[in-house]
Formats: sequence, C-alpha cells, structure tokens
Amino acid sequence: MVRLGLVIALLATACGLAWGQVNPGAQIIAAALPPETLAAPPAPAPTCSSGFSVRKAARGTSAATGASRTRLRFQEVLTSEGGWSPSESDFQAPCRGLYYFSFHGVAQDRGDFTLALMKDGQYQVTAYGGKGSFQQGSNSALLLLNPGELVHLELQQGSLYEHPFDEAYTSFSGFLVKAY
Repeated sequence: MVRLGLVIALLATACGLAWGQVNPGAQIIAAALPPETLAAPPAPAPTCSSGFSVRKAARGTSAATGASRTRLRFQEVLTSEGGWSPSESDFQAPCRGLYYFSFHGVAQDRGDFTLALMKDGQYQVTAYGGKGSFQQGSNSALLLLNPGELVHLELQQGSLYEHPFDEAYTSFSGFLVKAY
C-alpha cells in the first residue's frame, strides 16, 4: 500500500512540475504517505572534532638512559583543536571514535632510538631509528579511543636529534577520523 502511495505521489509531483504547480504535488505526496514517514528527521549526532600537531622534542626528554623510559615532551604546538595538553604532552580523546596518529624522529649521529606510541600506558606501535648518520624512524596507527583515554610518545631507548635553532626533526600529530 505504501508503494502504491509513493507511485501516485511521484506521478502527481511530476505532473505538478510539468504544469508549474509544485505545491499541489507536494500536498498530494503528504496526503499519500503514511504519517510516520512525515515525522521530523532525527536530530543530528553531537559533533566532535579534534586534531593536533606538535614538533621539536624538549631538552631533557630526548634521551633515555639505562632502563628508564621517558615521556617525550614537545617545545612547540603547531595546531591544537581539542585534546592536546601542552603541559602533559599528551592527547586526551574528547569523544569515542577512530583517531589517526603519526610520529617521526631522527637519531643522534651514530646513535639510535626506539620511540613508542602509548595508549593509556600500553604500547601500541614503535619507530626505530638505527645507528648511522642521523637515521630516522616513523610510524602511524589508527586507534579506537573512548572519551578520556590518553595517548603520548615514549622514548624507550636511545636519543633523538633536534636542531639547536628553528628546525624541528621530531613531530607528533593526530586527528579524529570518525566519531561514534
């Protein structure tokens, strides 16, 4: 019955458009459709947006000594659109969703490093910059986060190279791909 009503409504609309009468066709469509299809559309889901990009490892956090692991801290924030804490150098998810993270580092000359992406203190992925002349390492991950979960970088061993002036070789970025 609903199909027949839709066919009649579409034909009426087409006839109304052909004769330049848009409103009568719309009235016929409204009359032919069951009342539940005329209800207002559901309210849109609350929006959540988030993204950050930071660079240049802070002195004192760019080297891990012995068995100690160091939370990497950053000197400069390029973009912070929700979630990034400059004082803690971590990202806190503002909403449930899929988040994409990427990070990059450069080893000291003839040194190496292992840099890990951590989610609530748990290892996710690492990047390794091997021994040689300023070797680099990068990695990325797509993580499902719940509100309040924290993500940061941890230098697990070795040391990172940072230029003494304006250039930056260590970076960390993340953004919300899809909110749930």
